[in-house]
Amino acid sequence: MDNFEKSLSPQESLRIIRETIDIAKRTFRDNGFHFLLWGWLVVAASSAHYYLAENQLISRPDMAWMLMVVVGVPVALLYEWRRSKKKKPESVLHNWYGLIWLGFGISMIISIPMAVRSGISPIPFILVLVGFATFMSGVLLRFTPLMIGAAVMWAGALWCLFLTPSQHLLVQAGCAVLGYLVPGYLLNAQSRSRHV
Repeated sequence: MDNFEKSLSPQESLRIIRETIDIAKRTFRDNGFHFLLWGWLVVAASSAHYYLAENQLISRPDMAWMLMVVVGVPVALLYEWRRSKKKKPESVLHNWYGLIWLGFGISMIISIPMAVRSGISPIPFILVLVGFATFMSGVLLRFTPLMIGAAVMWAGALWCLFLTPSQHLLVQAGCAVLGYLVPGYLLNAQSRSRHV
């Protein structure tokens, strides 16, 4: 065994690593569900927050974001619970993917209160973090639309530098459409074509 390991060239080692990742990718297929779920919720919450704030309909228009907690978290957890009952054993790729989004979630939980407490809009920071997690998902899945979606998120974060905080909500909604929903629907279509 040691002789075999010593005789591998760097190119052969890279080929074996690539083949291992490709096998893991075939066993781990993302159907875009989470991108669609969170994309639609972000569009709805951002739009509702903007509309309620601009028309001064309620004193706390930011309560529109409770949609994420009340609808998003239970639906996502239920989906993952149901998927875990029928899915194949986890792969290294699946674990990395999960850790990226876990890190994203922790970063969001820390960043949003820090921005709000400092009196600044958290949206540019959210877009940067979402862009990073989406980019890494695109790299792991080797799915270019997610990497383009990440670039949209990052561009949106930069655009926020020139806008008012209320306009940030519209940018966030637009970024969710282009950065989450479009790649999510493409992933969904790709997943369906694989199962046909």
